Amino acid sequence: IMESSGTPSVTLIVGSGLSCLALITLAVVYAALWRYIRSERSIILINFCLSIISSNILILVGQTQTHNKSICTTTTAFLHFFFLASFCWVLTEAWQSYMAVTGKIRTRLIRKRFLCLGWGLPALVVATSVGFTRTKGYGTDHYCWLSLEGGLLYAFVGPAAAVVLVNMVIGILVFNKLVSRDGILDKKLKHRAGQMSEPHSGLTLKCAKCGVVSTTALSATTASNAMASLWSSCVVLPLLALTWMSAVLAMTDKRSILFQILFAVFDSLQGFVIVMVHCILRREVQDAFRCRLRNCQDPINADSSSSFPNGHAQIMTDFEKDVDIACRS
Repeated sequence: IMESSGTPSVTLIVGSGLSCLALITLAVVYAALWRYIRSERSIILINFCLSIISSNILILVGQTQTHNKSICTTTTAFLHFFFLASFCWVLTEAWQSYMAVTGKIRTRLIRKRFLCLGWGLPALVVATSVGFTRTKGYGTDHYCWLSLEGGLLYAFVGPAAAVVLVNMVIGILVFNKLVSRDGILDKKLKHRAGQMSEPHSGLTLKCAKCGVVSTTALSATTASNAMASLWSSCVVLPLLALTWMSAVLAMTDKRSILFQILFAVFDSLQGFVIVMVHCILRREVQDAFRCRLRNCQDPINADSSSSFPNGHAQIMTDFEKDVDIACRS
């Protein structure tokens, strides 16, 4: 399977290549439609795709650097980081869905917490692991991954398992909230709607672009977006776990072509599913694409002078985005 020069096998190249191609295509589509779909959800998705693309590149790089100890160690540390980051960004998406359906107020501080969870937590785990082991076990003579001896592999398995467990709990809470009797029209959202509404109109929201939109339309939009995020987490997270598990086995047991074939299948399927869920089936992207073809006016920049201080357009919060979508619907 491995040539004497240490070049990656064809299956690893095909799996990583197809996955990267799908995710880069998704990033290009989002970049072209960014002014229409600019939101926290889109930022989370782009960061998630970046972590997977980086992981795939490092998997291929790591197969050719076993002869260089320092480069192999560095590659292993970054591979450990990006593996954990991909799990953490799925958890961030679940957290964002939970805050959306519970009517939490969104601030810049929350956005920074998203970044801390997505990139900061994996960096903390890797830094702690490297500090305790002094890079011992980061890379071996046969592969650039965590050594199977000494229990260092638990520095990846433990946090990943914890993220999966927490994500399952959040998913159950979000699903329960969506199917509850009151749905997302809870007291917090009603209270916020009352604060933003015209006098004597307790269940309406004032929209600068189109007048008044009912919280029923807003709640339907928020519920639709939350369900899409929940569906994404339920589908992507198992695929993510299977992909990285097969990747680890493919790197540590190069003699078995089975794990390399499994990695190629899961990795390619993972990229296809992410594009399908977040691009092809996402209504917001479909509307943005149609608007781009019709050369519609930018709904965000059109009202930026009245919506944002000093006339500078900013990243919209999920609540603002839901209001905007409900108005345009």
